[in-house]
Amino acid sequence: MAHILVIDDQASMRSFISQMLKDKGYQVSTAGNGEEGLKLFNQDPESFDLVLADVNMPKIDGFEFLKEVKSNHPQTPVILVTGVNEDAANYVGKEYKADGVIEKPFKVEETLAEIEKVISGSR
Repeated sequence: MAHILVIDDQASMRSFISQMLKDKGYQVSTAGNGEEGLKLFNQDPESFDLVLADVNMPKIDGFEFLKEVKSNHPQTPVILVTGVNEDAANYVGKEYKADGVIEKPFKVEETLAEIEKVISGSR
């Protein structure tokens, strides 16, 4: 099953997303901010099938994380997770070639469908 890296500075959101994915059989790794997420990702970039990155995080935000990952590993799909205006996130996300945008609060089934679509499209 696919390995997903979940990066969110809110522990409750990180835990919720992680559990939702594990319940569907995904292998999940987590990080509490973009800097921690980037370190984890760079240890073994090939091991991750997808990254879910929150947009608003301390140290390195989701956009900066996306830019960094896509410049070195353009084949790795990244979905931005945002609680801000979806249009703004889509605009900036596309500028850095995000593979998707999930808006908070999200619906579990829609979120899982988006994740599955992105993962299956990247294989």
